Amino acid sequence: MLDSLSSGSAALLRSAEPSLQSEATPAKTPVPPMSQAARRRRRRQRQEFAARITVAILILLFNELVIPNLETASIIRLTGLIALVLNGPYYLALRTGRWMRGQAYIRMLVDVALLTAGLYGAGGLAAAQYIAVYMVVPVYAAFVFSSRASAVATMFATVSYLTIVVLQTAGLLGFTHPPAGDAAVVAAFNLLVLNIVGWLAALLAEAYRAGRHRLTALNVELERAHDESLRMNSQIQRAARRYVLGEVVAGVTHEVRNALQGAFGHLWLASRKPGMPPEALEHLKQVEGACEDAMRILRNTLDLAPRPEPDRQPVVLAEVARHVAEVKSFDLRRDGITLRVDVPETLPLVRGAAFQLEQVVLNLVVNAQDELRGRPGRREIAILGTAEAGHAVLEVHDSGPGIAPAALGRLFEPFYTTKPGGAGLGLAISAGIVDAFGGKLTADNRRRAGAIFRLELPPAPPEDSSII
Repeated sequence: MLDSLSSGSAALLRSAEPSLQSEATPAKTPVPPMSQAARRRRRRQRQEFAARITVAILILLFNELVIPNLETASIIRLTGLIALVLNGPYYLALRTGRWMRGQAYIRMLVDVALLTAGLYGAGGLAAAQYIAVYMVVPVYAAFVFSSRASAVATMFATVSYLTIVVLQTAGLLGFTHPPAGDAAVVAAFNLLVLNIVGWLAALLAEAYRAGRHRLTALNVELERAHDESLRMNSQIQRAARRYVLGEVVAGVTHEVRNALQGAFGHLWLASRKPGMPPEALEHLKQVEGACEDAMRILRNTLDLAPRPEPDRQPVVLAEVARHVAEVKSFDLRRDGITLRVDVPETLPLVRGAAFQLEQVVLNLVVNAQDELRGRPGRREIAILGTAEAGHAVLEVHDSGPGIAPAALGRLFEPFYTTKPGGAGLGLAISAGIVDAFGGKLTADNRRRAGAIFRLELPPAPPEDSSII
């Protein structure tokens, strides 16, 4: 009874919940997260408003503390207050989200106009020593808006001030107080400095933006190369597991088969021994049958874990080398290692799987990188391609310490490694891949310094060449 009442009341509450929610508090729609571009734009707007408000307050303080002329002080005070109050309408206009670029130019030109009015209030030509106040607008416009905005602000400020000077000189505008004898020279010099600063700020801002765009493009390319490297590494790991499984199963089968063959021999001799009781012969037959079952199980296990047979297609080794170079370019650059690729497009086509040959070359480059990382002196890896006796040859050289003589004969053995914590499978897998394509992978030391790995593959049949 209580259970039915509680379930019924719960159902009533669920049915009443939507209506109660609509009458009491409306459902809140989720606010989408702000994009990175929107955050940058919001940050630039805050910087702009902070600069404008700070300059207006400083001008007002300077006006009240320094300028004694009441008429001059009143004009500057008025322009400063207007500049301060205009930030309210500017903010409301920004909230509309419309004509953002046009609003930015309007704010910038109004700032220049207000500064020009303030300079006129300070004497016009007589205030030539204060022209430096114009520099604030081009500088913040260069880094907050654009280099073009900085250039426009610089030219508009220059034209505005020269207009006041011309009008005062022509008698169309009065002087709040007479200019000094060298006012024209001071004005010309300060206008020159204003233009130098404005245009220099525009150039620096343009260089900054170009560098930031290049950095963004490099980051995107680095992420792409990292993803490609992860994909290739995943393929290498899968190939390694399959290779190891095939090696282990083949080795275990071979050893157990040898042991069973010996057991079969002893069983055959025992079963033909004269005077063997029938009961013993029956047991020997059962043992022989069990051994045959074991042999069949081993064969079935070997069939379940075969070495993978790669797909064979015509492959251009120059593209293989170029792809590996793209994948490793940023990683090698970070370690201060130079990668040189010289593989001509005219090399004979080879028959194989492109991604597996990329795995081989990538593994050789990674091994060379491990040897060179942190070493003093010249650090260089080279991927070179040549054609010898109709075969395509790809060599990976490095300027490292070379290969120890004791290790040269065992480099391609599974589980043999000279690296601390290494698995000893990379070169063994690489040699297996090359061998599956009818080629061979060898290693040696260079005459001067470093190691050289040589990948030699037979050319693809003529019918494959026609496919490319």
